[in-house]
Amino acid sequence: MVGMYHASIRRRSLAGTLGLVTLLSSLLPLSGARATSTGDIRASIASLTSQLAAEQRQSEVLAEQYNKATSALAGIDGVLAGLRGRAATTQTQINATTSSLSRAVVFSYVYGAADGQILAVLKQDVSRSDARTLYENQVLGNLLGLQQSYQAQERSLQSTLALEAVQRADAARTASNIRSVLAQNAANEVQTNRLLTSLKRQYQSQVYSYEMSVAISCAKQHKVACVNGAVQVVNAVCGTTAANRILLAVSQITGPGAINQAPATSASGLAALNAAKSQIGVPYVWGGETVGRGFDCSGLTQWAWSYAGYRIPRTAADQYHAMRKVSLTALQPGDLLFYYNLDGDHQIDHVVMYAGQSAGVNWIISAAHTGTSISVTPIFTFGLYGAARP
Repeated sequence: MVGMYHASIRRRSLAGTLGLVTLLSSLLPLSGARATSTGDIRASIASLTSQLAAEQRQSEVLAEQYNKATSALAGIDGVLAGLRGRAATTQTQINATTSSLSRAVVFSYVYGAADGQILAVLKQDVSRSDARTLYENQVLGNLLGLQQSYQAQERSLQSTLALEAVQRADAARTASNIRSVLAQNAANEVQTNRLLTSLKRQYQSQVYSYEMSVAISCAKQHKVACVNGAVQVVNAVCGTTAANRILLAVSQITGPGAINQAPATSASGLAALNAAKSQIGVPYVWGGETVGRGFDCSGLTQWAWSYAGYRIPRTAADQYHAMRKVSLTALQPGDLLFYYNLDGDHQIDHVVMYAGQSAGVNWIISAAHTGTSISVTPIFTFGLYGAARP
């Protein structure tokens, strides 16, 4: 039964490895072959993602089995240690009994004439020959019986030790096999993740190239909604940086005035914007609100508007709920744009400042995330929830 279990584990490991090799062979294009289509890549990504999830689920189950196997192994080791201790004690007792028996035999041989003294202790009035028989039966016989009892115990312990050793070897093989499958699964997951990364980059490249061509074509026809649609797709698949590159490319085609100009700038909004611009190049710092040293997104907007004479709350969500709402078609420089659920928390979690329009592109100033600095970039609409001003 145990052997069948070991074989089952090995088959699962081999099947997983062969399955991944087959999938890798089918996905990697041959040299000189036509590039894989976007649809094929998406299907491959879905297949690999599903396989990766299955491997991770199997690893979780095997990890639990491995924990149980090692726990059982530790239990067997404890039993073996106890049995070895008992065997040692029994052997010590056998040795002591043998020594006592030897001394008794010598005593009987050397001091045979004194047997009457022993019998006197027992208060028995018997002849010399009866005394020897009684001595041998009661003294030597008791010692021999005790020795035989200990020896029987020792044989039983040795038999139990041998059985426990077999069980330990079996448990050790089980744990070793599970550990081997876990290691193979880990290697498969690394290989799968590498291929997923490669395929995702290929997919993003194809999406970016296609949507760039769509955005440029739509910009030449002054189809603003079409351009925004392409930008949103790229933002979702490739990220904000790629989406901003499309906006910059579009701005070189459309030129200024292709998109409706923003309404007249208010003095307070311009003051807040100028304050925010003064921090360009300052690093993003989570929770930061220190001039020249670091801001997070809402720390920057709070400080900039305080410079313009307005007190607004500290967090992005509180700022949005406390301020006057503004239509996205009536933005003024200094207005704040709020984004929803960017990190999966179903909350307003990001805020930027509208910086106005130039060369047909709407710009923002923001503290984006760790590793970046405060900068001016084209607006992005993914997750855009609304606008507000003090």
